[in-house]
Parts: sequence; structure tokens; C-alpha cells
Amino acid sequence: MRRSFFYFLIFGVSVALGAQELQSVDTLKVSEDVPWEKLFETGTEDEENSSAVDETAQLEDTPLNLNTAPVEELHRIPAMTNVVATRIVARRKITPFTSTDELITIEGVTPEMLSFIRPYVRIRKMKERSNMAGVFLSRVSTEIEKRKGFVNNAYPGSPMKILNKFRLSVGDKESPLTSAISTLEVGALTKKDPGERSLTGFSSGFGCISVPAFSTQLIIGNYQVEAAEGLIFWRASAFSKGSDVIAPTRKNGSGIHPYLSTDENSFYQGIAASLEFSSIQVQMFYSNKSINATIDSLGQISSIDQSGLFRTENELHKQKSTRETMIGCRAVAHLFEGLKLGGTAYRTHFKNPLILKNGNGETTPQLWMQGMDISYTNRKIDLSTELAVDRSHEIAMIGGMTYEPITPISLSLVARKYPSEFQSIHGNAFGESGRDVQNENGVYVGLRLQPIKWVRISTYYDQFDHPQPTQFIPASSHGNDFLVLTECQITNTYELAFRFKRKELPSTIDEYDLYGRMMKQINPRVQENYRLTSELISSSSVRLANRIEWAKVTYAGMKKSEQSLLLSQTIQCTLLRSLALRARVALFETDSYDSRMYEYEDDLPRSSSNPALYGRGLRWYLILKYNLFLKADIAAKYSRTVKDGVTSIGSGLDEIEGNTQSLLSMQLDVRF
Repeated sequence: MRRSFFYFLIFGVSVALGAQELQSVDTLKVSEDVPWEKLFETGTEDEENSSAVDETAQLEDTPLNLNTAPVEELHRIPAMTNVVATRIVARRKITPFTSTDELITIEGVTPEMLSFIRPYVRIRKMKERSNMAGVFLSRVSTEIEKRKGFVNNAYPGSPMKILNKFRLSVGDKESPLTSAISTLEVGALTKKDPGERSLTGFSSGFGCISVPAFSTQLIIGNYQVEAAEGLIFWRASAFSKGSDVIAPTRKNGSGIHPYLSTDENSFYQGIAASLEFSSIQVQMFYSNKSINATIDSLGQISSIDQSGLFRTENELHKQKSTRETMIGCRAVAHLFEGLKLGGTAYRTHFKNPLILKNGNGETTPQLWMQGMDISYTNRKIDLSTELAVDRSHEIAMIGGMTYEPITPISLSLVARKYPSEFQSIHGNAFGESGRDVQNENGVYVGLRLQPIKWVRISTYYDQFDHPQPTQFIPASSHGNDFLVLTECQITNTYELAFRFKRKELPSTIDEYDLYGRMMKQINPRVQENYRLTSELISSSSVRLANRIEWAKVTYAGMKKSEQSLLLSQTIQCTLLRSLALRARVALFETDSYDSRMYEYEDDLPRSSSNPALYGRGLRWYLILKYNLFLKADIAAKYSRTVKDGVTSIGSGLDEIEGNTQSLLSMQLDVRF
């Protein structure tokens, strides 16, 4: 295997060098060249339909008007900071934009940032009439090898995963915050997971109507709420720490939005309304929805189901097993240019008592929360803070600053304090623990600079601690996270990048004492990742990328250190005028699952995946996308993982006999 790594490396380098001799073809262009990996690389599992991915897809379907969208809406665009959004608004007050390419003249907008922004904005002409726009997407995927649950009929449904999504808007599409949105917008979604019988195992839908004369927006059906910095309300998935060290640290929630994602928990069902009075906006919402949860023998909610899989009898018992009724509101006042004051509150009631995540077994059928936030943004600095109080009068807070004095320099600072008793079941604020806005204190510093024209350096350091035991560590703990990324634009077509990441966090190790009893020992764990990547655009239709990553995991005590290695070669090209191809071959070798590698990979449009690679083996995939006509595409992906030295993959009912795992996916995407 090690010899094959060497051959693979030589092959990748030789292909990259040889590709420089290819001739440029100006009439073709590699599509979808947005560098998504910087945002989605932090995922630790397959997230084909995460709400963060769907958020960007919805923005692409209904782009923002560059000449009218407010700062909060522009900030929804990936990689966009509040400071840059403020500069865009200031520029259009002087001279309206006539082309999206003019964004490159905005201080702080780099060519890379422009590639992020361009799909989500447009220039709307003053005389442009109201129109109708819609999207229909159908995706089917299935594993080639059968899992044990299908072999012994424990899973009653087919192994296919099916997704259908439809969205239609009629009228002017602008921005929810300006109430100049489409007069009518509707959406519907159905999803079937592998092993489920019903084609509508999960369904979602909404209707949205606006009355511009009264500055009102009304949503009936499923919706989501994004408020301030996420202490009280945010969607299930969000961009976090990664190679983009600045933008993800500031959320700046823009309020209520229709929901059309496949996450079966991160939404509310009922009615939501937004009203605007001069410089004050008020949003009110009511929700009454079923919840997938585990109900114990005492009739208490012991856990909320996050898998969304309902195949076996035990899983079906969790489906829609209880209900949540919630009422809430949010108000935002723009006191003067750049200064914003907001307040958020809600009260929720569960049909069954909820066991709180505070370690003492306390239960309650009701929760309430309220908070306030304030922010100030100008052309160079962005200041923000949010405080939230829960039913036990525990106070959580987060505050941050982004400073961009000149284009080559950006600085971000975030401090957070989430008490161990704090209960935020709908929050998802910046931090180490993801959705758990609880039991964490920390300080984050991020810096991005460009000392010379062809070199960009990004780095962050995050120091955090957990005062009380966590789900994985039975005692208080602390850790730190450090990253540095250096990107060098060697030529106009060749880029080289080196990334170093070090994370220190305690872990538990099972050990036996002198009497043969198993004991959980807490030991410091340090993981260091070294990554070297290169990207070559050999022509306007061919792009090549190589990646070499080595990681080392060390432990205190007697446990032996582990290592892992990953090599990959990617090609992206346009074969014909309407046919695009993406392919990757990756070799990996790790000592165990604990030293696994996560590799963000291309997927079908409007989806992403970040599979864990461990053991020793090879993974490859091929994606073909064909443009049927102007606004309709069909795409297919085949991926295959082959592992050495194993007789099965997975465990339990999800076990696959043999050493291969293959997945075939197809998708139809129609826009009109």
C-alpha cells in the first residue's frame, strides 16, 4: 500500500506538469468553480442535504438585488462579511451597480470572494416587470451493495433514497427585510430515506405572501428563524471554524425565512409574520409541530431524534411521538446608520416533560428564553454582542469584533460564555460544541492578511473550556484549536497552498485495572494535520487538483500514537459544450477510526458530502452533468470505496458484507 502511495504521488505530479502544455479553449468554461471546501470542510459526516447547503441553493434560485438588498441579506451570502456588505451598500448609494463585475472595485472583495458572491446577486432594472420563477429538483440514490437490514428484511422499504423539491415564486423577488419580495411564493418537499416504506416519509411545505403597501410578509407552513448571533434561534447547520477564518464568526441573523430543507428538526410549523414601520421591524411567529423523540417508561422526552431514519419498529416509535407548541417574537430597531438594537423572546411547551441537558435529571414541560443584541457596523469595523436569559435565569453571552482597516488585513475576535445550566434548544451559536449552546467558555482570534500580492495567509487560535462534564468527557476539560493556511498564487493558473491544523482536547480511553475492571481514563489528545494542495487551471475547460495530507494523533499515557495519510487527484473538465465531468481518486491509510480523515468532495448540485475515511483503501468518484437545455440539467454520481484487510463494512443492520461500498445517485434540476 505504501508503494502505491508513492506511485500515485508521482502520477499526480506528472499529470499536473503535463497539463500545462494543454491549449486554452476560450469558448469553454469550467462551471461551478466556487471554492466550497473552505466552508464545508468542517463537516464531520455526510451532509447531502444540510440546511446550510439548502440555504445557498435557495439564494441561487432567487438572487438578491445588488442595488436594494440590505446588509443583513447580503451577509447571508457565504464568505461575505458585514463590513464588505456595508461597503457595497455605501457604494450603491453613490452610484447604482450596473454589473456584478463592478463588485471587484469594492475594498475587500477579492477575486475569490467575487466567485462566492456572483451566483447570489443580480442587477434588476427599474423597468423590469414582475415575473414567475420556479425550481423543480428530483434526486434518487441507492447503494449497490446491500446492507444486512435489507438482506434479512429488517428494513421494510427499498434501499433507495428519494428527494423531490418544488419551489415557485410569482412577482418581484427582492429581500424579506425590505418587504419587496414576491407577491406569492410556495414550496413543497418530500423525502424517503433508505429502508423507509413511504415516499413521503418526511414532507415539508410553505406559502409566503407579501403586501408591500403595508410592509408585511406572511409565511404559512414550515419556516425557520435566524436571530442575532444564534444564542436563541438558528438553523441546525451553520458554517464554523475552518479555512475561512473571518466570515463564519459573525452570524447576523436576518429573521424568518420559508423552510424547504430535509432536516426533520430544524424548522417550525405554523404561521410567521414580519411587519416594518419606518426603522423598526417586528416579527411574530407561532408553531405547533410534531417531534421525533425517544419517550422513556415515565413518559419523558429523553432525547430528540437527529437521524431522521424510521425503518425498524424501535425507530418508528420515535416518529412524531410528541409535540412542541411555541410562540415567539423578535424586534429590530435601526437607531441610526450602522447601529442596530434587537430583542428576541419565546415560550415553548412540550406534550411530554423534557429531560434537560444539565446532568441532574431535571425535567420540565415548558421553557422560555429572552435576549437582546446590539451591533454597530461601518466601513472598517463590525461590533456585535448578544445576551440571552433562560428559565433558570442563567445568562449566556457572545461578543465579537471584525476589523478590516485595509484590504490586505482582516481581524476577527470572538468571546463567548455559555453556562453549563443554560438551556437553548433552538440555538446554534459560534463555538466548539456545535449546536449545544451550553457548558463552554472560549476566546477566538482570527487573522487574514496578504503581505504581497500573490500570497494570502489565514490563521486562527481558539482557546476553550468545558466547566462541567460533557457527553464524551466525564469531567471538566479544556482545549485549544490552531490553524494556519498559506495560499500562493504562483501564476494566473497555478495555486499552491499549505495548511497546518493542531487541536488539543481530552479524550477517554478504556483501560483495565488490576482486578480486570474496565475504567475510563481521561488523557490529553493532540491531533496535527499537515496538508499540501495544488490547483492548476490548464485551460478554460480543464482544472486539476492534488492533495497530500498527513496527520498524527498523540496521547498522554501508555496509548500508542497513531498516524494517517491521504493522497488524492481531482480533475474537472468540460468534455462537450453541454457535458461537464468531475472525478477524484483518493488513497488513504489510517491506524484506526480515531485517526480518520474527513475529505470534502464534490457531489450533485445543491448537495455536499464529507465522508470519513479510515483503515486502508481507495475511494473514487465520477460526476457527470449534462445541460439538457437552457435551464435544465441532469447529473449523475458514482462513488466507490474499497478497503484492504476487512471482510465487512459497518455494523449491526447497516453492515455490508465484503470490502466495497458503492453509491449511485442521479438528479434532475429544472429552473423556469
